Amino acid sequence: MKRIITLLIFLAIANSAIAGEPQREKGISAHALPKRVADISGQPWGLQVSYAPYLKSEPGQPYLQSVKDVLAYVEKQEKSVVENGLWVVTTHPSAYSEQETKFFEKLKMELPKHNIPLFWARGSELKNGFKSY
Repeated sequence: MKRIITLLIFLAIANSAIAGEPQREKGISAHALPKRVADISGQPWGLQVSYAPYLKSEPGQPYLQSVKDVLAYVEKQEKSVVENGLWVVTTHPSAYSEQETKFFEKLKMELPKHNIPLFWARGSELKNGFKSY
């Protein structure tokens, strides 16, 4: 009987520990579309949010170009989405302008201040996982 109780307690603790970790598939995923690529394709530059059925709907594809845009978009989402954070995939750093790089650095400083988990990875290095801020 003690073994069963011990096992149940262990499983409960393990489950709560796992549930507390942010998960990309429950958060906001975005690709950092470089301005020069966006100009060629006729799209806006910035964080291009990937569609997910649990995200609040927008009239069009969300492109976030400032910390203010990101905070406004995140604040619209359900608490569970916010708790799972913003997951950004970038391309080679040389693809981004100085303006874009400054935006990314501000984002990395500001989101943690608002208790929004931020995860960052270069596409070619996804196998190594995301860096958290």
